[in-house]
Amino acid sequence: MIDENTHSFISESREMIDEVEPYLIELGQSSIENGEVNPETTNLIFRLFHSIKGTAGFLGFNTVVKVTHEAETLLDLVRNEQAGMDHTNTDLLCRTCDLVGSLLNQIEATESDTGLESEAESIIQELALRILVGKGKIPDTPPPPKPAEQKKSRKQTVTEVVQEEKVPVEKEQEEFDLKMLISPEMLQRFTEESDEQLQQVESALLDLENDPEDNELILEAFRGLHSFKGNCGFTGFSKLEKLSHRTETILEAIKAGRAKAEPETIQSLLHMVDVFRQTIAGISHNGKEEIDNMPLLEDFLDDIIASIKNADPVVPSKPLVEKPKIEQEEALFLLRKSQPPPRVEKNTSKTNSEKKLQKSKPPAQANSRSIVRQDIRVDLTKLDSLINLVGELVIAEAMVTRNPDLKGYEFENFERSSTHLNKIVRDIQDMTLSVRMIPIAGIFRKMIRLVHDLSTKAGKKIDLKLLGEDTEIDKTVSELIADPLVHLVRNSIDHGIEPPQERTAIGKKATGELMLEAKHEGGEIWIIISDDGRGLNREKILQKGIEKGLIPDDGMNMSDQEVFELIFQPGFSTADKITDVSGRGVGMDVVKKNIEKIKGHIDIHSKPGQGTKMILRIPLTLAIIDGMLVRVGKAQYTIPLLSIRESIQVEEDKITTTMDGQELVQVRNELIPVVRLYELHNIEPDSKNLHEGLLVIVEYRDESAGILIDEIIGEQQAVIKGLSNYVGNIKGISGCTIMGDGEISLILDTGGLIKKAQSWVAA
Repeated sequence: MIDENTHSFISESREMIDEVEPYLIELGQSSIENGEVNPETTNLIFRLFHSIKGTAGFLGFNTVVKVTHEAETLLDLVRNEQAGMDHTNTDLLCRTCDLVGSLLNQIEATESDTGLESEAESIIQELALRILVGKGKIPDTPPPPKPAEQKKSRKQTVTEVVQEEKVPVEKEQEEFDLKMLISPEMLQRFTEESDEQLQQVESALLDLENDPEDNELILEAFRGLHSFKGNCGFTGFSKLEKLSHRTETILEAIKAGRAKAEPETIQSLLHMVDVFRQTIAGISHNGKEEIDNMPLLEDFLDDIIASIKNADPVVPSKPLVEKPKIEQEEALFLLRKSQPPPRVEKNTSKTNSEKKLQKSKPPAQANSRSIVRQDIRVDLTKLDSLINLVGELVIAEAMVTRNPDLKGYEFENFERSSTHLNKIVRDIQDMTLSVRMIPIAGIFRKMIRLVHDLSTKAGKKIDLKLLGEDTEIDKTVSELIADPLVHLVRNSIDHGIEPPQERTAIGKKATGELMLEAKHEGGEIWIIISDDGRGLNREKILQKGIEKGLIPDDGMNMSDQEVFELIFQPGFSTADKITDVSGRGVGMDVVKKNIEKIKGHIDIHSKPGQGTKMILRIPLTLAIIDGMLVRVGKAQYTIPLLSIRESIQVEEDKITTTMDGQELVQVRNELIPVVRLYELHNIEPDSKNLHEGLLVIVEYRDESAGILIDEIIGEQQAVIKGLSNYVGNIKGISGCTIMGDGEISLILDTGGLIKKAQSWVAA
């Protein structure tokens, strides 16, 4: 099993790759359209690759280091306007992301990034070639080979050129401007994580002072400082990055056995932790990176590094030479003002660094202000367990407040306390559910790369628009809708949007439009995938349905929605030929199954020649709902509150019966079909006369139906429980919940009941 550091590296790197791909596509598009490269976006992409490279180097994944280093170098040229983000560079960097993803999978499976050397070498050679092009070493379009070189392959020629101009992997990166618009959320996350990392370093150093030979403490301090340095570089705080890099060099020497963890050295490192913490506190307060006496601190650390290099490497137990020790002690006195000045022999010569230290004012002592953690990482399984416990709490609260033993009694204090308890339980429920909610932007932005690759492969021009990226969805829901979204986007590009020539021939813009939108509608989240392509072909779908025996007659009486839903049948496809994108009739079946897993539905709207719109309608929460408890005979049912429009008592003159016996009720000039639950579930009601009972009008997908009940008991929260397998599927039932008296109440599937009522009317 991989260790915690490697697991963290894999998960964080995957997140970075997912984040960098959309920016690469956007950068390439803006470069091609406007001829300009956004420096902020370029710096962001550069830092993401740099962060992956830094952590990979620390963990010893050299293949990842080599690949990301070359990508970093190419991006450095783009940032300095020596290279552009044309199709070649954009595609190459996207393929580099794919390779890094494959290497991460390899690390997860084998704890090593070996096994993909040939693929890595190929990408490295391509990147190196583009670097040489950017530096002007070779022309962008290489000249034709000389006659004597005709037999040489293109790959051999490139390899020779790259070998001649090979850029060393350990080359130091040039200084670059890391200024960018950092959101308050990013800044807060940086300061919180930095405070945590510095606490880790400080604790390890303090323990190391008591046990200088403990290698694990050295590694812990090094890991914390390395992560801190990486975050500083990512967020553009160059001063902190420089100082932490020098401090890391000292720790690295101790880790490698080139230096000893002596008290003076540890005190120096602890002082730098104080400097870092003071600076981070300032950043948290005003967003500014302010470090007093920066040159002084750099010289101070350089002297320690020099003393390590001057130490005798052959005899590890031998103390550092006296002169560097004295300089180090004097520096600590001048920097910390917390120790008396050491005695220095009269004949001891002073270095330039020491003279600077004596002339300079010491930096202000690190204040006591610290960063208050605002977030914490929690395992998803713990959140699932927490939500289950909250569900049980809701049930327990109902058992207490609705205890049948209290029936007929009135206790004023108890009512007040139960109301207060109910409010607290609701607040806990809302807060717990909100913890699992994440913005849908992460899923939407993955589609940018997908659209780019598929449109390039299909030779189509597509403008992708993303709306409602801030809409939050449950983490579990996000995982289940990712695959359906990919299938729907693939279908829109492959089947829906026409090639540029075909579009211009019929008066459309050459560039097709594909839109992804997310929004809240009532108690649902709507995810809309729409395009302006050729639309669904009703006749073709009908013909295919008849061929497969899915339609008993000619299907002329079927509505468009019923015809379009045939595409979700397993193996159903109207494609004339199978491509590597779509055509096997598998994708839409997967879409439907995944959406049904989360009790969602799909609406299809399509017009020939104008495009297609797919609406994924997903419940806002999968755990707890607000419901209306009703009674039919001795059975109790729960109707989701959001689907209830109103409840009425029917007058006899408003009731109409069709030729086939289906009852319709007139409600404000609208005829609504009636569903009798007692007939569906074989229950004896209080009365079978429609005008003697109550009718609850429910809505779903712009359709309505009236559910006949005997009594409305009241509102309550319902914890959704699945039905046991031996019970099977019950028509019109989506689950069950436990009542306050321990009885079971079935939760009505209003959509299924309305569909059934509408089918009765149509029949």
